[in-house]
Amino acid sequence: MNSKGQKELSLENKVDELKQQLYEEQNKNAFTNAILEGGSLIIWAVNTDLNLISFNQNYFRHFLQKYSDGLVAYENKGRIKSEDADRFWKRHYQEALTGASTNFEIRIDINGKYSWKEVFLTPIYDTLGEITGISGLAHDITDKMQSKIDLIISEEKFRNIFESFQDLYFRFDFDGKLIMLSPSVVDIIGYTEEEILGMDIIDYYRSNRKTAFLIRKLTASKRVRNFETDLLHKNGRIVHCICNIRIISDDEDTPLYVEGVARDISELKKTHQELERSKEFAERSLKVKERFLANMSHEIRTPLNGIMGMLHLLDDSNLSGKQKQHIKALKGSSEILLNILNDLLDLSKIEAGKMRINKTNMHTRALMNKLELLYHPQAEENGIALKFSIGQHVPKYIFCDETKLIQIYSNLISNSIKFTPEGGTVNVNLTLADRRSNRTNIVLEGSVEDNGIGIDKKDQEKIFTSFTQLDSSSSKSYKGTGLGLHISKKLIKLLKGKLTLESEVGKGSRFTFTFQTKTADNLEAKPNDASINPTLSYAPLILLVDDNKVNLDLASEILRNAGCKVNTAMRGDEALKKCKTNHYDLVLMDIQMPDMDGYETTARIVAECNEAPPVIAMTAYSLDSDEERFADAGMSDFIAKPIKPSILIQKVESWTNKRENSVLKEKDVPQSTLLSDIDMATLETLRKYAGTEVLNETLKEFEKESKKQLIDIARSFKNKDFDVTLNILHALKGNASTLGVEKMAQQAELMEDRLKTKEYYNFEEGLSTLRVLYQSFLNEVENLMN
Repeated sequence: MNSKGQKELSLENKVDELKQQLYEEQNKNAFTNAILEGGSLIIWAVNTDLNLISFNQNYFRHFLQKYSDGLVAYENKGRIKSEDADRFWKRHYQEALTGASTNFEIRIDINGKYSWKEVFLTPIYDTLGEITGISGLAHDITDKMQSKIDLIISEEKFRNIFESFQDLYFRFDFDGKLIMLSPSVVDIIGYTEEEILGMDIIDYYRSNRKTAFLIRKLTASKRVRNFETDLLHKNGRIVHCICNIRIISDDEDTPLYVEGVARDISELKKTHQELERSKEFAERSLKVKERFLANMSHEIRTPLNGIMGMLHLLDDSNLSGKQKQHIKALKGSSEILLNILNDLLDLSKIEAGKMRINKTNMHTRALMNKLELLYHPQAEENGIALKFSIGQHVPKYIFCDETKLIQIYSNLISNSIKFTPEGGTVNVNLTLADRRSNRTNIVLEGSVEDNGIGIDKKDQEKIFTSFTQLDSSSSKSYKGTGLGLHISKKLIKLLKGKLTLESEVGKGSRFTFTFQTKTADNLEAKPNDASINPTLSYAPLILLVDDNKVNLDLASEILRNAGCKVNTAMRGDEALKKCKTNHYDLVLMDIQMPDMDGYETTARIVAECNEAPPVIAMTAYSLDSDEERFADAGMSDFIAKPIKPSILIQKVESWTNKRENSVLKEKDVPQSTLLSDIDMATLETLRKYAGTEVLNETLKEFEKESKKQLIDIARSFKNKDFDVTLNILHALKGNASTLGVEKMAQQAELMEDRLKTKEYYNFEEGLSTLRVLYQSFLNEVENLMN
């Protein structure tokens, strides 16, 4: 190839090389442009005169296209005005021109919408190391800044709440050092946060036995709610508080600290104490009233019992027709007196909330027959027609309190007869009030309607008020206490019904009441008590105790007529002596007696006689609180005065036939060898948070209290007061467990379980073991003290 051809080839190669270089440059520029224009980065550059020399599309879209007055920015939560924007940027550019890289955060607005950017300004150097300009780069941090702003707002809100918190928030570590308090500490206990932060929490509450037990409970459950304690105010006064406390742990359940909230309840406590004092005063007043009524009942019933009993005996004797009439009149008068007394006692029970509803299966037709027998003679004597009817849908047998129903009907019928003139009519009805009733839910309606004098509308509400009569003058025509309708209304409410009245002056009245009941199973006919001549097929030996000779003679006569052998005593000490020398099947005990009353006599009979007989109280009292006292004294049952012969004999027959034998079974005895006399970990926890002084005081108190409990356990078991024994064992078990006196707690629990199942035979052995464990506890405590 000649030289010309070689030159042409060389030229072509150079052209190809230039083309390749151009292509590579274009690719490089395209790659660089892709980096600069891609994504969300805002990139620009200015020269040393701060004139814009380069930028990407993001810069154009965010700034050049949107603004006519330059970049508007926010710094340190304050907006930089448009006229100050140039100075803001110049300050940062000048800093970069000194050779320092700088970055800052700004908020920019675009058509009312804002976003946050983080800006980086970096100096540009030439090959000689001279600064020829500044490169700028910004990226979006709106989400990050919004989270930061939300956190600041949340913290601010929490701070406002925390500072306005009226209760006391506190936090302490497991060394008892206070590490956080709400500002309300000043208002509650008078100290500032700075004064007590880092101090021991024990210095600011009144440590006592109750507070010491809190620590153990908190350790076990990690939370204690509504715990009452006393904080110590800076001025020395006591602040009563209620606390909620909990242990805070991390994700791995490692305890970190204890936090709690205390509320000042001093005023609430003061108000509560005043209410308690008022309640106690009211209860004392009520008890005085109850006791007065009970005493009055006793004083009236005691002679009345003699009168009615003797009348009963006279009525059974051979009397002339005229004498029979006199006895009948006397019986009627005594019944009226008894009804008045019962009204007063019923009112007392209702007002005290102690009236009970005793439901039994009853015959509805028999109910009406009893009412007819009671009031037909009175109606006939007054020339009044008394009519009874039962609706066809009324069940034959119902489950209800027959006595209460008779009492309600009696009050209404006697009123109608009283206020109906001769020739009038009184209708007594029982119907189904709601046809939708089912077997288990029946609403019945009773009514008593008359065509008597009627009641004016303005007086209709008054008649249901206690001790109220429309005619209360001394010359009134109609007698009565003014209690019947008031008591009836209260009784109907107890039966879940209501009493209504429709009346018109001169045309009569209609009283209607409802009550809830249910259908009962078929009943066998039972003879009327009045027709029974009570006798026993055997001859039990009875001790009759009463300081009233009339009552003593009466009851003795009734019992002997029924076939009983009877001994009598008029004093408590005499009764006790006879019980020690004779084996009685039953003791009938009066309550009110001189020197030694029925309660004390019974208690001593139970305690001092080898095989004490059942004791039945014969009492003129009839308040529920007295029934509880009978049981507490060891009495098995009671019978109310005036005594009805049939009821007395039924009681005697019931108790002289009652002989129950229990089979005792031995339980496996749990071993206690692994338990400690005192759990040291428990004591250490109590000492740490309650203090050594309180712990020592608590141990001494337990020592003294458990010594007395051991004596009381032995005494109550010997007296067969097993409920008392159980209560003492339960208390001992709880106290010992709280203090970590493990062996005593376990033994008390074992004895408690055995006593509940009536395993009496090895109780004394268990008590001996408990005494040994108590002595071991004393030795352990002495070693600890030393």
